[in-house]
Amino acid sequence: MITDRTVALRRLTLPGYRGPLLLAAVVALPEGGLHRAMKLAAMVGGMFLSLLRVVPTMAPLMLLPIAFPFVLIAVVVIGATVERPLTRPRRPGASALLGLALGCAAVVLGFSVPGWDLGLLGVGGLTLVGLPLAWLLWQQWPVARNAESPSGRWRWAVAPLLLAATVLTVTQTDPAETRFALARPALTGWAEHALATGTADQGWVAGYRVVGAEFTGDGVRFAIGGTGAFAPHGYAYFPPGTTPPTKRGYYNPLGNGWYDWEEYDRF
Repeated sequence: MITDRTVALRRLTLPGYRGPLLLAAVVALPEGGLHRAMKLAAMVGGMFLSLLRVVPTMAPLMLLPIAFPFVLIAVVVIGATVERPLTRPRRPGASALLGLALGCAAVVLGFSVPGWDLGLLGVGGLTLVGLPLAWLLWQQWPVARNAESPSGRWRWAVAPLLLAATVLTVTQTDPAETRFALARPALTGWAEHALATGTADQGWVAGYRVVGAEFTGDGVRFAIGGTGAFAPHGYAYFPPGTTPPTKRGYYNPLGNGWYDWEEYDRF
């Protein structure tokens, strides 16, 4: 007997869902070659925005080598539009909305760790910039034009609401502080167990990918996978009555023996 759940799972194998599923896999993996590539893209984007604020006239010139392929694509798209005018877009389907939700989630998760996860920020930024263009172009394919428009006018409201919620989350709150507050009890148990046994287990702890755990001074600290650009970032725990070492990075107190820390830059 085919259930609704079976039908839903089978729909995920359709071509329109492969992109969101691939994006979900990238979001779920905190490290790897693709993650490093997205981190590089986020760093380039951040450098460009910084240069744009300092020298507004020079930034576009320096961006030309990167923007040239996109200019060619734009010329092709405009030419095709002149030859065959764009049809009215249909309501966004579940795959487009799922991809948008994953892009927003990547942005929030990127800001939810100390030092930021630039790889996730790169994934989220590219998704939120490229998905609307890809969706508009998809509308012009014969398969999309001949298909029925997804039901539900509510679909038009999902994208603005998701974007507004993401902007409010990263600008009006501190995702890293909120996430740490939720994970603090489990992290404290992990840290106290590590100090008692002299063994700092690595892996997933309270939703964080713990890497590079080490004992330093009278406490223990660990880096979070994927964070930082030139130096690792993470958290450190020093029991009450102890203090972190003064020559092993920068420590910012969070209360109850916890600190977020940043190793000295490697450059």
